[in-house]
Amino acid sequence: MKFQWWHEYQTGVEQISTDHATLVAPDARLDGASGPIRIGKRCVIHPGAMLLPYGGFITMGDDCTVNPYTILYGHGGLTLGNGVRIATHSVIIPANHIFTDPAQPIHTQKETRIGVAIEDDVWIGSNVTILDGVRIGRGSVIAAGSVVTKDVDPFSIMGGAPARLLKQRS
Repeated sequence: MKFQWWHEYQTGVEQISTDHATLVAPDARLDGASGPIRIGKRCVIHPGAMLLPYGGFITMGDDCTVNPYTILYGHGGLTLGNGVRIATHSVIIPANHIFTDPAQPIHTQKETRIGVAIEDDVWIGSNVTILDGVRIGRGSVIAAGSVVTKDVDPFSIMGGAPARLLKQRS
């Protein structure tokens, strides 16, 4: 199957900006109506990927790849550095529900919206979930299927649910 790529994602919404060398698959969904999306140079957004700011923002550096069926939310802000690789079916959620009052339905309680920051040269494996308030340090690797709930030091290899340090890259 051959994909036809859009070099510039045109939606009529001024909140989406890409570089001319960035490739966005025609069936990727970028929702600029719900907040700004800034995509750097030479990035690739694969088929079925979704970038949904939901009142926040999504900013990607240069040379990033978002593989098929990955969902990037922007509620509290999502920042990706340069050279970030995100494998298929991963989800990054910079928001979380507060559910401390059992007398109130969860959907009526507030949310945290701290944001997520992923530094340069990070590889996120397939089916990874990254939750609100996390910073992933430069040069780190997140193993497939991991759930990241806490900050990751630079050059760490993390895995599991919740993710824990497996080893440091030397």
